[in-house]
Amino acid sequence: MTGKIDLIYRRLPDGVNHFEQKLVYKDRSVIVTTQQITPSEPIVVEGITVLGPNFWAIWFIFAKQWYDLGKIYNPQGEFTGYYCDIIKPMKRSGTQIEITDLFLDLWVTPDLGYQILDYDEFASAIQNGWIEPDLASQAQQALDQLISVVESTNFPPEPVKLFDLDCIVENTGLAQPDM
Repeated sequence: MTGKIDLIYRRLPDGVNHFEQKLVYKDRSVIVTTQQITPSEPIVVEGITVLGPNFWAIWFIFAKQWYDLGKIYNPQGEFTGYYCDIIKPMKRSGTQIEITDLFLDLWVTPDLGYQILDYDEFASAIQNGWIEPDLASQAQQALDQLISVVESTNFPPEPVKLFDLDCIVENTGLAQPDM
């Protein structure tokens, strides 16, 4: 499957960004896309940059789930871990997907260790009234449930196990990472 997806990324209170991503796979339960990414700030875990400039992500956006998941690779094509955004369940229409980021993030290492990210941003969003109490509660529950799944070793979800960077490069004509 080839094509493009227009990801509409909402960041409360009123931020909206559009990202064009390469479509890898879609069905009723998941949309899989890929893109080369450069985060606003690198993520460093135990002294190692696990998400930084020119890294690759395979994104899994699940229908009816309160999170998405990025399978992250460094510029050399080495898997560094999973980046999970707590989001409102996606809205999809044709080649458009809309997600609303709820500030909370979870980094999961390849050995299933994890680190909660951006809790300070979540607390600030609540304090500023950008997230209603019910929505904040749902976001916290989604994070807690995701952590439970990681701790039970039922992570990552099945669709994530089916895709890796080598497979995507081979089957979609994606430019080869700097291996």
